[in-house]
Amino acid sequence: MTDFFTNLLERIFESDRLGGVARSSQWSSVRREYLDMHPDCQACGVEKKLLKPIFVHHRQPFHLHPEMELSFENLISLCGSCHLTLGHLRSFRSYNKDIGADAATLLLKIKQRP
Repeated sequence: MTDFFTNLLERIFESDRLGGVARSSQWSSVRREYLDMHPDCQACGVEKKLLKPIFVHHRQPFHLHPEMELSFENLISLCGSCHLTLGHLRSFRSYNKDIGADAATLLLKIKQRP
């Protein structure tokens, strides 16, 4: 759990957490629209709750591919736990290039569990 908070604090206070790339003015509306279409975690199926938000994660990192920032094909909704674990491989300085497949596999296994 300490790693989670350390990563979170680093991300919040990191001076250039978007890699020098500015967010599009359309990001807020695209994010909201995507969450309306995909309100639950696409990896574990958990539903959005007041104290358990769902994050919109970029499959291809925004700072590496700013041209894909607003593309729905580049987005996936994840709960906080899946966002850190699957989306960033337990470090916000990393990313999972296979997040789509990994999320689909986990969700299928959860739905088929005994």
